[in-house]
Amino acid sequence: MMPDPGKKPQATPKPAHYANGMLALWQIRLEGDWSRHETYRILNVFQRLSEQSGGKSILEIFNGQSTTLHRSGRPGRVGRTRGQEIFLDEDWTDWTFAHELGHRWNNAWDRQPEKRLQRMVGAGRNEWLRKVTRRLIISTEKALNRLGITARLDWRALWYHPGEAPPPCGVDRNFNASEDLAESFAAMILQEDAQKRARRAVERMGEDGKRWDWPSQFQNYPATPRGQSVALLLKNLPAAKENLRQTN
Repeated sequence: MMPDPGKKPQATPKPAHYANGMLALWQIRLEGDWSRHETYRILNVFQRLSEQSGGKSILEIFNGQSTTLHRSGRPGRVGRTRGQEIFLDEDWTDWTFAHELGHRWNNAWDRQPEKRLQRMVGAGRNEWLRKVTRRLIISTEKALNRLGITARLDWRALWYHPGEAPPPCGVDRNFNASEDLAESFAAMILQEDAQKRARRAVERMGEDGKRWDWPSQFQNYPATPRGQSVALLLKNLPAAKENLRQTN
């Protein structure tokens, strides 16, 4: 039978081993059982990351280091990163993975990305004083709880200061330099998700959140001052690291 000239040919699905082969090439190791769908989700995040870095290889982005992914064995949608290892909960999302990959990137370069980002956007002002005060508040909360008094002393004045450039998805009491870097990294990869999260943060914060409403001012996250800073780090990190070494 002759093919119908008016019908577009169907794309041939890539075989299951294609994603595993690409990840192995980049020294990405998957420990445990991962479905074909999950493996392709992981591959997609890495491919988007390479695009945002100007086509750099994944190994180059992670300072020539391997990365190992594990199942945490826990229910939930979050993850944890220790050194070169990422642990994902059973219902992990693409955002979860991209966020943890941001921590992995930070670790690969001895946490220089978060320090550099702080300087570039003027974040973390008076952080030493805020940290001391936050520790005091946490100790006070624990003491009150031991007395049977449920209290949460959540002073926004003590939250991590994100600087003048809007953070990707707002801030809360747990926000810090490391989380700032990881959220910004994820927002560069999953730009549509970042816009949705930012709008939800603005609604949640009310008047306080309006200054972080970057979707109403910019076409996408890479166009924001913070996004541009992360893009520069992704493309030029070895040079940025050397500059930091000279100024420290």
